[in-house]
Amino acid sequence: MNFYKDLKYKYLYASPVMKLIIINVAVFIVSVLVNITLWAVRGNTGFLMSLLALPSDFNVFLYKPWTIITYQFTQFGIFHILFNMLVLNMAGHIFMDFFKKQEVWRVYILGGVAAGLLFALTSNFLPAMQMTSLHVLYGASASVMAIVFAASSYAPNIRLTLFGSIQIKLIWFALFFLIVDLVSIPDGNAGGHISHLGGALFGWLYTMYKKGRLAMPKFESGTTVKPPKHMKVEVNQGGSKMRSAANDNTKRVPTQEEIDAILDKISKSGYDRLSKEEKDILFKASQD
Repeated sequence: MNFYKDLKYKYLYASPVMKLIIINVAVFIVSVLVNITLWAVRGNTGFLMSLLALPSDFNVFLYKPWTIITYQFTQFGIFHILFNMLVLNMAGHIFMDFFKKQEVWRVYILGGVAAGLLFALTSNFLPAMQMTSLHVLYGASASVMAIVFAASSYAPNIRLTLFGSIQIKLIWFALFFLIVDLVSIPDGNAGGHISHLGGALFGWLYTMYKKGRLAMPKFESGTTVKPPKHMKVEVNQGGSKMRSAANDNTKRVPTQEEIDAILDKISKSGYDRLSKEEKDILFKASQD
């Protein structure tokens, strides 16, 4: 009971990225135990695969609609889940430095849904895929790719240290996996590689949307533009005047311009060169 309570406490107070890792690991452990039991009793381990993996056949999917979500948390190989969770831990924490923490869930789930739909569409309409028999999609790779590309599109020049000594920009790290998936499509597991591309595309589009590059606001004549939340408006007899509340850093919401300026500084000089005030602004933005 103490172990259960301790595990429950750690999950409740874990970061969104750690919660995703815990769920993936928990599903993996349960899957291994169930498969071992099924193998010992029935000599068949395909039950969980058919229950949780996303089928390529639309008619089969209609009877298993939950698989568009469950496939994203289902892994059966130890190296499969180990690699996915290592990348998720690294890219997820970078993601949370620039986006709201809870957005990790949104990008992971919706990126996986977009990847699953692309997998289903290509499986049913791409001639090369139609020549193969019924296949299924499972694993967190596509969802993780969505987070990797969302983070790398927002802060491409963030440097990663691999193997303790090799430094590489995040964008090159992301593009490496994209290229590997592209060239690997004809060699086998085409559906899996295509789903990774779907996750990557969703992550990139998500960041472009957040940056405002996919939809620009339109202001027509007569439209009243509200002042930013960190500005206060005082009205006097001579008209109106706008007073900044920038000195109240603990309450105001950082503007997108401030955040972009700080991100540019990180890209050029690194996170350690930020002032305490800049770090506080970035932290505040990730919490809101």
